Amino acid sequence: MAFGPWSYNPSPAAALLFAILFGIATIYHIFIVFRRHVWHFLPLVVGGGFESVGYVVRYLASKDETNVALFVIQTLLILVAPALFAASIYMVLGRLIIAVRAEAYTPIRPTGLTKIFVGGDVLSFVIQLAGSGLLTNNFSLGKGVILVGLVAQLISFGLFVVTAIVFQRRLARNPTPESHALDSRNRMQWKSIMFLLYSSSALIFVRSVFRLIEFTGSNNSAIMTSEAYLYVCGSTLMFIVLAILSYFHPSEYVRRDKGMAHLQGEELL
Repeated sequence: MAFGPWSYNPSPAAALLFAILFGIATIYHIFIVFRRHVWHFLPLVVGGGFESVGYVVRYLASKDETNVALFVIQTLLILVAPALFAASIYMVLGRLIIAVRAEAYTPIRPTGLTKIFVGGDVLSFVIQLAGSGLLTNNFSLGKGVILVGLVAQLISFGLFVVTAIVFQRRLARNPTPESHALDSRNRMQWKSIMFLLYSSSALIFVRSVFRLIEFTGSNNSAIMTSEAYLYVCGSTLMFIVLAILSYFHPSEYVRRDKGMAHLQGEELL
């Protein structure tokens, strides 16, 4: 029997397992960020930290199901973390565009691309954060605000994917010399990096759609009354994102030197 704000009895074992998994993945990404100075992956590291701490709090909440504060904190941390993953993904595309000197192939200049999509992501992050904070005082209002944030995130993702597809098609038709150089010097070609961005984005998109469906449903819906959906459609997908970006890490392959972008093949994994 569920107690307090829960619609089911949360599993302490599942929460502890994902706290460990996210913790390990986050520590590895911290190592990469500081070893290679890839500061545009700091949002992803923070997001991983949110996930791992969120599941620690969820474990504690499973031991005290009437504690509303613990329920809200774990909901907040797990909910907003993917928005931080997305911010790093947006910045990787901008850096790739500059690396292959294909600024003319994008509907939006790389600097503007980063500002627009990361800005939209920050907006959705803040809205979801505010909605999570309202859950304690007005659950219905909090859910409504969270829904607005999730919709904003989905719109931003959709525009990002369209921009990425336009860039990829134009570059595929008219490759730049720099794109050939990147392909010849690295085992990860620029198309591989695009596939990496698409796959990570798709996982975050599916998770966001799941959370959207979850918060639009009633408290008695199947998603709200079964914890399995959260772990299958949320936790697992987000861990896969971190795992993919750990193994195929698009490290800093661009160095800014006297205003010029230079390829760093030896640093791209």
